[in-house]
Amino acid sequence: MLKGKTKIILTNVETGKQEIHEDENLVTNALDKLININVAMNFALNSYVLPIAEKALGGIMLFDEELTEDADNIHFPVEAHLVGYAGRNVNTTDIFRGSYNSVESGPIDDGYVSVWDFGTTQANGTIKSVARTSYWAGQAPLYQYNAESSGAVNNGSYSNDRTWYPIRYDGEYVYMLKGNSSTHEMRLARVKIPMMRLGVDDYSGRVRPYEVIASWSTEVTTYTYYDYADHHGTAHEQVVYADDPALYEDGRDGFIYCMIYGGTRTYRDYPYDITYFTIKYGDDSYEKSETVRLNSGTSYYYSDSPNYMAAAKRYRGHVHQGKLYRISSDRKYIFIIPLDNVGAYRSIRIIAEDSNDYVEDLHRISPHAGGVYFEVYHYTDTSYNRLGGILYPDGVFVLPPYSYLGQNNRDDSSLYNNYCWTCDDDLTVLGYNDSESLRRLWAANYLGTINNLGTTITKTAAQTMKIIYTLTDIDEEESEGE
Repeated sequence: MLKGKTKIILTNVETGKQEIHEDENLVTNALDKLININVAMNFALNSYVLPIAEKALGGIMLFDEELTEDADNIHFPVEAHLVGYAGRNVNTTDIFRGSYNSVESGPIDDGYVSVWDFGTTQANGTIKSVARTSYWAGQAPLYQYNAESSGAVNNGSYSNDRTWYPIRYDGEYVYMLKGNSSTHEMRLARVKIPMMRLGVDDYSGRVRPYEVIASWSTEVTTYTYYDYADHHGTAHEQVVYADDPALYEDGRDGFIYCMIYGGTRTYRDYPYDITYFTIKYGDDSYEKSETVRLNSGTSYYYSDSPNYMAAAKRYRGHVHQGKLYRISSDRKYIFIIPLDNVGAYRSIRIIAEDSNDYVEDLHRISPHAGGVYFEVYHYTDTSYNRLGGILYPDGVFVLPPYSYLGQNNRDDSSLYNNYCWTCDDDLTVLGYNDSESLRRLWAANYLGTINNLGTTITKTAAQTMKIIYTLTDIDEEESEGE
């Protein structure tokens, strides 16, 4: 078993006065989950897990609220906002990220000491909790897909019925979608893939048959278009179909959502409204709802194409627990729209009015309790890069100024062609790999330990901060004696 202990030292750079805080930590079940996932993927643990203190728990994250002290609380939280983080390298550019102190870190008897230094400009604010995480997440917890390690698993498809896209995973079954552009039917299938354990007849590359459990018509609505853009030509009615799996998302509330641009407005008219329907999976009925049209705030929705159907397939939205997250038309804001009361939507400014930056995309992997990860296209004097941020359900957002591009210790090739993303409660992440298999990864920004500080820390620009985190091995008898 592991035991964690945190020592935080705040030093006033002008007076030399120090504040010292020491606390013991809860070690969560994330490490056991991670080991099982990697074994199930046939990966050597040395690649991503071992040594534990350097890899699986080689990073640290700081939050402004307490975390739920539960060994099963393993996912990146939204009840507490990210204040700072650090991995196993030195940082000079990111105001959130500290630097690993390799001189003072290293193995000790029955354990390992990790030390991180934060300068006067880094991780300023209120700190109420600390958590160890993977060294990947310690460097970039809001990275584009927040996933590491990858491997393919056969999805049971065969030559005349290939290319199924994962929509959700419940730890036992992967649920997959496939549309038909000719019949405009959508099928939902499931394949039994228990990622967290191996059976006696399991082996790498095993074909697992799937079963189709539901299907539905994808006709959504119609719109009018004209032969000429000035509307003086002949009017035509065009049917809109939602037969592309990219339009579907697991809302994590018992429903699969299909979001597509609506059809009462005419071709080339702006803005495009949004229409959606749901597929109920919470009771295994797979009932399709009536279509719903969003009538509030639509003039702010961003569309990246003047072609109606092309735009429909890239509606730039994300649904999570009854809220729709949308990029604004100028791409400076993200809107949070409660689907049960769309008139109560909120607009959250992400980019300053005079900036050339813009919000480029919203990602499908999202924190389990709500919110959305987003991507910003960032201009510099000589080039561009991309920044990864998070918008919390309460409207607070965090956007570190450090680009996730060019990080040579991230396996970007593993993200190739991962079209639809989903993540279950055991950190497993799934995406489309190729016509006959699924890509398997794991969420990297987990809570490996939880330490709610006995005293709230308020770090200011007048202080540096040193975090000394000790992980030790203890036996069962010692643990029971405590």
